[in-house]
Amino acid sequence: MIRVPHGRTLRFRLFMLAASGLVPLALVAVVVIGSLIRDRTLEAQSAALDVSRALATAVDAELRSIGSILQSLAQTGHLASGRLDDFRPVAARVAEGQGWRSLLVADGTGRILMNSAQPSGTPDPQPVDVESMRRAIETRMVTVGRVAEGRQKQGPAFAVRLPVIRDGQLIYVVSAVIPAERILAVVARQRVPEGWVVAIFDQAGNRVARSREHAVARPSPTLQALLDRGGSEGAGPTTTLEGVPSQTGFTRLQASGWVVAIGISQREADRGFYAVLAAVAGGLAASLALSAFLAWYFTRQVTEPIDQLKAAAGALGRGEEVRLPPLGISELQDVAAALAHAADDRDRAAREREDLLARVTDALRLAEEAARSKDEFLAMLGHELRNPLAPIATALHLMARKGDASTRIEREVVERQLGHMTRLVDDLLDVSRITSKRLAMRFEPVRLADLVEHAAQGIPALLGDRLFRVHVDDDARGLWVSGDQDRLGQVLNNLLGNAIKFTPAEAPIELALRSGGEGFAEIVLTDGGVGMPPEVREHVFDLFYQAPQGADRSRGGLGLGLAIVRSLVEMHGGSVRAESEGTGHGSRFIVRLPTMAAPPAPEPARESPHATGMGRVLVVDDNQDAADTAAALLEIAGYEVKVAYHPQEALALLESFHPQVAVLDIGLPGMSGYELAGQVRAHPGGAQCYLVALTGYGTQADAARATAAGFAAHLVKPAGPDALLEAVARGLAPAPPAGG
Repeated sequence: MIRVPHGRTLRFRLFMLAASGLVPLALVAVVVIGSLIRDRTLEAQSAALDVSRALATAVDAELRSIGSILQSLAQTGHLASGRLDDFRPVAARVAEGQGWRSLLVADGTGRILMNSAQPSGTPDPQPVDVESMRRAIETRMVTVGRVAEGRQKQGPAFAVRLPVIRDGQLIYVVSAVIPAERILAVVARQRVPEGWVVAIFDQAGNRVARSREHAVARPSPTLQALLDRGGSEGAGPTTTLEGVPSQTGFTRLQASGWVVAIGISQREADRGFYAVLAAVAGGLAASLALSAFLAWYFTRQVTEPIDQLKAAAGALGRGEEVRLPPLGISELQDVAAALAHAADDRDRAAREREDLLARVTDALRLAEEAARSKDEFLAMLGHELRNPLAPIATALHLMARKGDASTRIEREVVERQLGHMTRLVDDLLDVSRITSKRLAMRFEPVRLADLVEHAAQGIPALLGDRLFRVHVDDDARGLWVSGDQDRLGQVLNNLLGNAIKFTPAEAPIELALRSGGEGFAEIVLTDGGVGMPPEVREHVFDLFYQAPQGADRSRGGLGLGLAIVRSLVEMHGGSVRAESEGTGHGSRFIVRLPTMAAPPAPEPARESPHATGMGRVLVVDDNQDAADTAAALLEIAGYEVKVAYHPQEALALLESFHPQVAVLDIGLPGMSGYELAGQVRAHPGGAQCYLVALTGYGTQADAARATAAGFAAHLVKPAGPDALLEAVARGLAPAPPAGG
């Protein structure tokens, strides 16, 4: 921490400064002398400004005359017809007659096509002043360039460039290269007094001409400061390059941006004034000198510490170390102490920010690792749960096909519980995809009336004795939305499943479709169930939220269904809300979706040919129950089936059994299904095999990877028997005729 000792007060210093102020006589003398000097200075500045205007007019006229000559040259037939070789001698004569260095012709991009000072065929470089060429091309106006030393080292020169326009197109840029002596001659013709200095500068501040030769080709620092004030003209005190104080006026040429400056030496301006000034100033010299010294001394005592404080404040703002010596003024040292405390606070805050940033970075890294571990766990969990579900589903289908009536009730129980288990797995994986923003959506026109009626057809087995009604308003039958039909069906299934779960037997459930007005449709599900108090209704769409239940958890669930509903609806640009008058009064869920115009009616689809006769199918799955039940289903359907429980067994079977379709699990021991697919295709016995992936990995990325590995179909366990049979049938169907 910086410690600053205390000193004398600032008030004491200011008192001493006031006590040593100028006496009234000195004040009057200063006012009088100042008024005289100001008047004399203004007169000199006004005279310099008037002369600069006149000289600027002469220089501008000279530049305009050059532009007029170029305009005449541009109208010659040789240039108009593009005969540059014929135009060259004309250009050379004009340049020589006008005292120009050369005359150039460039194309519309600035590339030099002809130089009158060089023989025909000599390659011309780019122009010396590229900037003026660019401005001439962009503005299509006569442009005066900067002064520069040419490549031939013949002395400084500048270019006057004329764009040549034909039918609205830039054809050429004709440039006259003028030696700077041409402008010096204009200055000489004005006959300004000998004690004055005339200088002309180009747009970049380079000297074009000066009445007095000097090695420096730029304005003096004081003249540059005067020019930097901007404006088309101005006047003020300057010091010439020779060190002569002067009063200077300048005028800026609007067309070229050049500056004409006239400097009148202060001695010339003050001629006859020194005697008066000496008489007035002599009597007051002693008192003024003393007062000035005292004022300077005490002012310095104040300003130097303030300057040190300013420097310290700047260092504080830049994050640098703050260093302050003793200032000698009590109030300023208080400020210095405050700056020192601020520096300490800044350094402490910086350390805290760095520590906080490190903790946040670690937390983000841990969160990313946890999210990645969660996704990997859920993917593996889905695969492991779906593997046993697949043979159960296939076995139930086989039992149904065998027509054993004595086990019908038990089979239906297993089917219902299997469906419930499948939905739980799907919900768990959907939540993972939604929260990580990896859920793929396929948007297409969907007719809501068909969606509602189809959803209603799939639940009669779950209703029991409940009264279920479906109502579609007449004006809602033509409502269409842009959405993913499967995901919208999942929304309705989750809402219906929730309603059935919380609605007692013999209570009504109604699913309705109506117009929501203003380009929206509304799907309303109303039940006569247990209802919701406000505290439940507020959280009903939260992830993993479950309403309070008894110890038996008769309604079960993971608290995912309604959370998935809200996410899917919002991904369709809609909203969902829950309404209830309280416990025992039922609930109402309203899904609101934006509508679209009805799409054109599709053309009737032609029937696809189906596979007929026997077919050879290879089933590979390390889950023996899954493999055996799938094989049994395919054998009942009339296919010749071989089963392998290991990838090497499958490859060995290819020697004698040449399958037309191979149904492969992905999570195989020793070799993944993707690798096995490549080896099957590389084997002569499986080169033409149609590959079907039957796996517990069901993400969009898994399906894309299966396609890349050569699989024609991707089925997620537990795939329905119809889906498996349809995939195999597609693989055995004859290829469509060429050109069909």
